[in-house]
Amino acid sequence: MTLRLSILLGLALLAGCSSSASSVALASPTDASGAGELDGASSDDSGFVFDAAGADGGDDVSDAVTAPYPPGEHCEYAFFESYFDRDNGAAYASLRDSTFAYIDQQVKALRACGANVTLGGMLSLMVYEGGGAKVAFYNDLCSQNSYDTSPTCWTDPKARYSYQYGLAPIHTSNFHPCADVTYTSMMRARLAKALANAGYAPSATAIAAVAGDLHTFCPSSTPTIVDYYILTTHSAFGVPKDSTGNDLANAGKYPFFDPPVVIDLFFAALSGSCSSLTSDDAAIAVFGGSDTSYRTASKQAQILALYGDFQAQHPALCPLAGP
Repeated sequence: MTLRLSILLGLALLAGCSSSASSVALASPTDASGAGELDGASSDDSGFVFDAAGADGGDDVSDAVTAPYPPGEHCEYAFFESYFDRDNGAAYASLRDSTFAYIDQQVKALRACGANVTLGGMLSLMVYEGGGAKVAFYNDLCSQNSYDTSPTCWTDPKARYSYQYGLAPIHTSNFHPCADVTYTSMMRARLAKALANAGYAPSATAIAAVAGDLHTFCPSSTPTIVDYYILTTHSAFGVPKDSTGNDLANAGKYPFFDPPVVIDLFFAALSGSCSSLTSDDAAIAVFGGSDTSYRTASKQAQILALYGDFQAQHPALCPLAGP
């Protein structure tokens, strides 16, 4: 599993669209990438495959764009909805809409501080990283664990710092309390802030109770809210063990499966570089961090083609070509 932060988002205001709800039937896209692979998900070259008539043997599930969305963002909403509903089901429409609204809010904040990014471009990055939009994605396969590959790795507290979680997967090694401390301290502070912003506040007693597990591999560390939510993933929240999938029972409940938490982490990685985010390409390069492939034109084009192809295939919904 990747040791690099992965997460979601974006903005592209399309002129000529009204702010009222519409009903446009769209088929769900094919998988854009393989979430849970080493170094995150990587998109294939096919982009989207839509069947407007829905006559493809039942592989795609057609949904209608019916919910309200901000003025000028019909296309972006439909793009996000097609993936979210495919991966989570229409029963989570409320969570889908609040997630889209939160993404939109964060992108506008980026633009306000000088970034020149688009919602469509950032949503493409989210979809690429997550292999879609599984709101409660998890990968805790022992065979892929960085610290313990035994068949019962979940019994090893340290192994829980090598899981992947979330809408666009983040790796819990980013929050290891005593490894690469300069970097992980920064990430732990970001996660603690995101948890507080989302209203998570376990008791001091609950946090202190994970000290025994924490000290098995980091004896000098004092547990915090960050360690509580990582170390209790199975015992308190019942996230499946040695598996990968979409834990919808915990959608919006377990912090890593609560979109605002992971969205805040994603934007924390970008918000300190607003003046450098001169385009979606530049934002992708910043997001990639030490992974130099994200700085290449070919990879940037591959990522941005996801939304671009959607626009091209739905001209009535997306009347303007390009962001």
